[in-house]
Amino acid sequence: MSRLEEKKISGPGDGRVIYIPPMEPWGTRFFAAVFRSIGYDARSLTEDASTLALGLKNTGGGECVPCPSTTGSLLAAMERDQVPPERVIFFMPTACGPCRFGQYAQLDAMIFERKGWKGIRIMSPTAENAYEGIDTGTRIKLYHAMMVSDIMRKLTHRTRPYEIDKGSVDFTVENYTRDIEAAFSAGNLDEVGILVEAASRELAVLPKFKAPRPLVGVVGEIYVRSDPFLNHDVCRRIEELGGEAWLAPMGEWLFYTSHLQTLLAKEQRSGLRGLLRRARTWLETRLFFNRIERMYYELAADVLHDRHEHPIKDVIAEGGKFLPWQFEGEAILTLGRAALFVKRDGAKAVVNASPMFCMPGTVTSSIFPAMEKDLKAPIICNFYDGSGNPNQSLVPVMHYLAEPYRAEQARERREVESHSSRLVSRKLDSRLLYSSPG
Repeated sequence: MSRLEEKKISGPGDGRVIYIPPMEPWGTRFFAAVFRSIGYDARSLTEDASTLALGLKNTGGGECVPCPSTTGSLLAAMERDQVPPERVIFFMPTACGPCRFGQYAQLDAMIFERKGWKGIRIMSPTAENAYEGIDTGTRIKLYHAMMVSDIMRKLTHRTRPYEIDKGSVDFTVENYTRDIEAAFSAGNLDEVGILVEAASRELAVLPKFKAPRPLVGVVGEIYVRSDPFLNHDVCRRIEELGGEAWLAPMGEWLFYTSHLQTLLAKEQRSGLRGLLRRARTWLETRLFFNRIERMYYELAADVLHDRHEHPIKDVIAEGGKFLPWQFEGEAILTLGRAALFVKRDGAKAVVNASPMFCMPGTVTSSIFPAMEKDLKAPIICNFYDGSGNPNQSLVPVMHYLAEPYRAEQARERREVESHSSRLVSRKLDSRLLYSSPG
């Protein structure tokens, strides 16, 4: 996307429709809400088997699965909504490193041209400059949206495995998600913070089991690991098998691309310009990104007091034991975060979720056997292409990990059921007493 088009992102929508790919359940909705707050008709794309099939039909077949998924979702929306192509903007950020994700925008443009859809704009800010093509005001709002989506996902994963009333966590989270979405649409960040705090407090007091579960870290390619449709809801599957999932956050990528600018400036020794670049990145990260991250974790402290992320330099340092940082992209983050999950967070296992044909995923899966021996924890490498049941590989590992916890969980479940039966009995006795004649 040209610089001229990048600047238009902050202006009035002028009736244009922005479609947001269905990468992450909360992030997609919150990003769309931010764009609505600056005057665009922003819509979250949805995906299912039919949209994926449509994407596969229009792509070459060798791309990793986020490509046909995002393409098919947009094609289906275009056909359904009948929006004139010249009014459409497709939000498709690009990435650096040895990954074809950076080529998706160009492939999409070729597909649109084949269909005769002239005038579709692709909003494609790049990781190479930490997404600076978006104007500062909108970028700040989008960072808030990304951070809040990470928080809402963590609140869900931290509480849902322990809920006594099935569905209570999803119900509560969805109610607050709708309210937060409305606050982002109104551009009211103060209200967003109030709602995050309220969500955390309400989730903290929901009836829950106290018996522990084995913690499982989830790393990998950022799109597939974040998209429940493409990864067959791997986090919920971990919960069903007796564990608790901790998914590496989307915000990790933004911290990484920002930190990468500092590393590149140091290596290039580009004089005053490089020094100023490093100073700007340091100030932006320390005074802006980190401050906002701390604020939201403090607001959600009732639930997430023990679920903070590690500084990005620590993630890179751990991953750097196996790959040089100059090998840009997600591989070093996947390796580093997996190590920290086990060493510092107490995870009993790690799942590496990647798309089929993913180069960073192939690299990390070849390194993980050696790391597995060092960490003394199982690392399951799953590759996804939208078919089959890759998460079946979790069954034997989770059975082994959950076994030591089952006796305590069963004992607590019996106690809860007994207590519930006594409460029901008392209510029935009370009703009989007050309904008796005389």
